[in-house]
Amino acid sequence: MENNLEQLVSSLLNSSWSKDLIDIFEKQTSQTILSFVSVSLKSLITIEHWAWEMLSKDSRQWINLENCIKFFHVLHSFNMKLILNNNGIESDTKILLLIPSNIDWIDGILEQIKSSHDTYLILVSLWFDTLSYLIHQLSDIVYTPTMLHLNNRLNHDFIMTDQYKFYLKQLYESNLTQSIFTAKQHFYLKTCSFSLNIYLWLESKKFPLISEEIIKFLSEDYLKMILIHSYTMDSWSNELLSCIAHIIGLICSSCWWSGQKSEQLELIVPSNDLTYEHIFALIRLVSYQPFHQYISAELYNDETVLMDACLIFLFRTVRKYDLGCFISSQTNLPTTLWSIAQISPYDPIRMYAYGFLAEILSDKQLKEWKISDNMCEFYFHVLEQAWNHPTKKWKKITIPYLLKGFLSLSSNDIIQTATANFNKIPLFIELCDHYPVAFDIIWALS
Repeated sequence: MENNLEQLVSSLLNSSWSKDLIDIFEKQTSQTILSFVSVSLKSLITIEHWAWEMLSKDSRQWINLENCIKFFHVLHSFNMKLILNNNGIESDTKILLLIPSNIDWIDGILEQIKSSHDTYLILVSLWFDTLSYLIHQLSDIVYTPTMLHLNNRLNHDFIMTDQYKFYLKQLYESNLTQSIFTAKQHFYLKTCSFSLNIYLWLESKKFPLISEEIIKFLSEDYLKMILIHSYTMDSWSNELLSCIAHIIGLICSSCWWSGQKSEQLELIVPSNDLTYEHIFALIRLVSYQPFHQYISAELYNDETVLMDACLIFLFRTVRKYDLGCFISSQTNLPTTLWSIAQISPYDPIRMYAYGFLAEILSDKQLKEWKISDNMCEFYFHVLEQAWNHPTKKWKKITIPYLLKGFLSLSSNDIIQTATANFNKIPLFIELCDHYPVAFDIIWALS
């Protein structure tokens, strides 16, 4: 296989688009990809670097070559299989193959965006989205010079621009025509937002991005969009779903960049009336059942991004303004959260659903709903994973954050009983030496 691929790589580098090369990649499956990568790593590195270099060149030289475009799409499909493979392909191998090794390639691509052919924009979006999926899986790579440079440029040259606002304002109408959804709009609203959203949640201190600027620049348009389209989910196209999901994700992550900067909420919803309107809009989105069916544990798809961001937004807004009693008594959100906690295959969404329920339900309601065992079992699973992980995090969530969440519940009789039944007091004792809040939990449980 490696000899055949190595011969075909030579033709690729000479701009000869071999059908045999396309066939080799099309035949790769989730079952074959591990051995294929192991045997052909050297050639694959050459091919992946070739792809980035080609995208950075004047696209007019190759954009109309049918086999060239087909190979890009086949290679993208292969790259997604590579990211989703968790059965033997090492993280370092994924990074070696997928992260561009030359910052000039990034610049060459971005310089062509504003005047490019739709076909080119589609390919660039696929390649940058692949990086975002990879970073979501392997968070440490966001600190590499290449990724820092990319996100700096996406923010400065695309998000903080009148063109981004123009595309966002296009979404004001409740009945949108499909013609407004162009490849360039997709790049701005989905691809750029996705990359910055993933980045901001990692709380980097190295990136010279002030999230407050994003909030001030986009909040008014964001709020108008969400208040309109939280009533129109039945008519959403896939393109609209993608735009809305990633815009909400960007605004949400901007609010809590580098910590819980909840004061940023006041820039989005400067009055009490708007706060309630925003909350009800998010509840309508979270409660839309068809979205629940597409939440994915494998791929951070549009529905997963949307539900993740809306739940975080809701949870922290309700906590900031102390609206738990209002939410539990005046809305159907608790029922929705319980359903999501039971069916979601994506653990972070389950965690926020359970955490939200714990925040808004009274002790009496927790007992009536009979959810304490499920909640505690999931929580202890998450806490133990974080404690045993070298970074002392679970899905980028720190142990102190997990412990603070449990502290608010630990005085509840039902939670105390469940903790004892699961025999987790020794775990909190072990954590005491490193996290003083664990001692507070033990005290509350006693």
